[in-house]
Amino acid sequence: MFKKILVPTDFTDEADRVLTFAKGLKAFGLREITLVHVVDVGRAVVWPLPGSLSGAIEGKLEERREQLESEGFVAKTLLLEGRPSDEVLKAAVGHKYSMIVTGSHGKRLIEEILLGSVSEAISRESKIPVLVVRYDVLRDIERGKPLEQYTVETFRKVLVPNDFSSVSNEALDVVKKLKKAGVKEVVTLHIVDVKRLETEREKTEQLEVCNAGTSRVAARLEKQGFKVESICRAGDPLTEILSAADEVNASLIVMGSHGKSVLKEWLVGSVSLNVIRTADRPALVVHQA
Repeated sequence: MFKKILVPTDFTDEADRVLTFAKGLKAFGLREITLVHVVDVGRAVVWPLPGSLSGAIEGKLEERREQLESEGFVAKTLLLEGRPSDEVLKAAVGHKYSMIVTGSHGKRLIEEILLGSVSEAISRESKIPVLVVRYDVLRDIERGKPLEQYTVETFRKVLVPNDFSSVSNEALDVVKKLKKAGVKEVVTLHIVDVKRLETEREKTEQLEVCNAGTSRVAARLEKQGFKVESICRAGDPLTEILSAADEVNASLIVMGSHGKSVLKEWLVGSVSLNVIRTADRPALVVHQA
């Protein structure tokens, strides 16, 4: 599943940690990495860029490309101009990338609206899976173990929040492919959102539907050879997902996303993007193909 990936970079220490984390996918068959840097024309102090500055950017890309090739990867680089998230999404089209690997600052939603968040915009709109890990998580992990080792451990036990929608089915299909990455244990989680219920009877009925649905999902995964645990809960979706991830010691959260715009997210909420902002472990976001 990980033969060819796209990794955005802004050459910061945080972005370099993400690249190191991405290199750990070599254990699962990763062969080719494309590094992409986007010059944000909306924030450029001088435009067009002076030749010395564009040359310095190209030099930084080349340094990382050479390092990747010395480690046995096929490495390519892209230097683009425009709105970073838009250009990364365009670059991902038509090149058969397995996924995009990116980092996140874990901003609150109001900060994203005011300041923008490239990683979250990519996660919201990408047509291919996006593996997101918070920068501070990688920084803390690096103090105790090699990041490539952490990457391998990421595919140990997967938590899959599921609302039985078509996009959740897409996420489950991705989970099945993760078996090649060593995933053996899967925990499926469905949450009955209490904010949408008016009576205890409704909650009881929804939990009965939940139990039946998660049993069907578990049976499908068990046929693929996974060890499966199913959980149904009533509560706030974000709170319950984060709580369950801790309780079952999940190494990765795999979620379907309906791809709401940031404005709609502000009005009605988006569980998958809130998980990205707050989860203390990597999240793989999947959109409907």
